[in-house]
Amino acid sequence: MKPARPKRSSHLLFGVLVVVILSAIAATFLLANDMHHLRSLARRYGLERLFAEPSGTDAPVALKGRRLEPVPVDVPRYFFTDFIEPSAGTFVRDIRLKGPTLCSELSRAGLKNPGWQPSEYDRRTSECLSETRFAAPDANGGETSLFFIAKGTPEGEVRSIRMKLVAPAGMPGETAQAWLVEALSEIIDRTTWRDFAPAVDAARKLTDYSAIRFGISVEFSRDFVITNGYNFILAPDGRSPLVRRTRAYFSPDGWLPLKPGEPRLPAAAIRHWQMPAASPAKTGRPAASPP
Repeated sequence: MKPARPKRSSHLLFGVLVVVILSAIAATFLLANDMHHLRSLARRYGLERLFAEPSGTDAPVALKGRRLEPVPVDVPRYFFTDFIEPSAGTFVRDIRLKGPTLCSELSRAGLKNPGWQPSEYDRRTSECLSETRFAAPDANGGETSLFFIAKGTPEGEVRSIRMKLVAPAGMPGETAQAWLVEALSEIIDRTTWRDFAPAVDAARKLTDYSAIRFGISVEFSRDFVITNGYNFILAPDGRSPLVRRTRAYFSPDGWLPLKPGEPRLPAAAIRHWQMPAASPAKTGRPAASPP
């Protein structure tokens, strides 16, 4: 006869006893020496916070003395609101050189003009313009001319400056170009916008230049229609919403009228707003034929 197989329950009981014995040995090993081995194992796996002792909190100490009366503080409502993008602005330039001054200085520089006068087409606009034609050395020479116009308000605020140069190769063209370069140098010096100085070099080299800085656009480019023609434009640029909002905020159109002779700026700010004195006009330039 074959021996009887051991019952399955005896195997299970033996396994449970082995697990209990091993668990007791492991617990004894980990908990010995004030849980030294268990703490080391926790530090190895980043669980040392499990053994952090709670920090004791001291009882609050009552301060003795006279209680101060509460002081109400009014905080503006917008202090707690987010930044409002539609109300943002930016630094914006304005042509501070007055129209009559600009016209007289360019007239002394050689670009003769009648001065700052009301426009023939719009009485709300004032302007001064000058067109100088240079005689050709022979009958086959091309026409050479230099045209200038500045527009603005009757109060003398300059809104735009435009110049057109027609300079074919040869002496008259070089003379007209030299007049243009000097006129641009005068404008840059009087506005103190030195970052637009490359426009003068572009006019000297007859290369294209375009830049927009702080709401002012300056462009020197070749004319697409007239042969050997070049255009210079200095005017405010309002493509940026920040620039448009800033100009609308500081626009004097909604200001109340002032008394005659009363300045719009305080006396302390007027001396910082005045333009520097004009430099002496240059001489020794070739004479041009009258317009």
